[in-house]
Amino acid sequence: MKLLRLFTLFFLPIYFISCNSDDDDNISQIQPSTSLIQMEGEGGSIEVSFTSGDWRITGVTNTNGDVGISGDRYSVDDELTRENYKLSLEGLGRMEAFGGSKGFVITRNTPTSLNIELKENSSGVDFNFTIDLQSGDESKKIIVEQKKSQGYNFKSIEYALKENDGDSLFIRNGAGYKFSIPSPQEFSFSPFNGIEINRKTYFKSNEKDAFVWLKNDSVRVKVPSSIDNANIYITEQKEVYTNLTTKFDHGFEQTETVTIPSGQSEFYTQIQFHKRTVSYTLYLTNKRTGEEKTIEGKWVEIAPTGKYDIKWKN
Repeated sequence: MKLLRLFTLFFLPIYFISCNSDDDDNISQIQPSTSLIQMEGEGGSIEVSFTSGDWRITGVTNTNGDVGISGDRYSVDDELTRENYKLSLEGLGRMEAFGGSKGFVITRNTPTSLNIELKENSSGVDFNFTIDLQSGDESKKIIVEQKKSQGYNFKSIEYALKENDGDSLFIRNGAGYKFSIPSPQEFSFSPFNGIEINRKTYFKSNEKDAFVWLKNDSVRVKVPSSIDNANIYITEQKEVYTNLTTKFDHGFEQTETVTIPSGQSEFYTQIQFHKRTVSYTLYLTNKRTGEEKTIEGKWVEIAPTGKYDIKWKN
């Protein structure tokens, strides 16, 4: 009987220790505070926390086609460490991927946190992807679902003169004429004939979505007509807001008459142009939220000033 009691006392502690060890093995090493992120088309950021820092990002996968997303990787010191590769991240750092109409930044500044920032989705379709995590033999996914942006309505546009704005002048050769005549005669012509002797305008901006929201609406906006003593004068004539070059007739109707000498002769025109650059701020209204969005850029006009010279060749 004494032997049986001793055996029981020794057996029970061993049994309990064995059960506790099995429980520890079943504890997940990847425990994000959320595994599903749903965001509107305008984008935003969310912080995901973890109970442990023992995990890594093995990839970012576009669920449309199950394709790995490529981008750039940066260190915590903001130094580019790898460019245009299938995204993955060991330890701390930042990953960025931009497709022009959508994109994201995934930042791991501490072992137990992950910041996910989505840019506005102007692609016209929902943007869904997963952040693939791994710790040893265990793997998990954080699912990210972003709706497409509902777009914007045009509100207004303002112009201002900023650094490097204003008028600059340059010369462009116009049409040339050759003659071989027995006696002098008069010749009348338009001094503004020639290749690319017209007025051209376009908008430009460094913002990725500057021309996405209005490209299908052909929104027409007022543009500057002249600059005088740092004052911008706006014309009532409207032009389409686009980054494509729009060409117009130069608008000069005058003619020039010269006397052509006998024999062989040749002349051409030199036409003065201005390049006018004016900064703009475009104001848009979000169709879903009603919130205002601004886009900054430059409006550029290249056009004849009306001045010209006639150059005779010897």
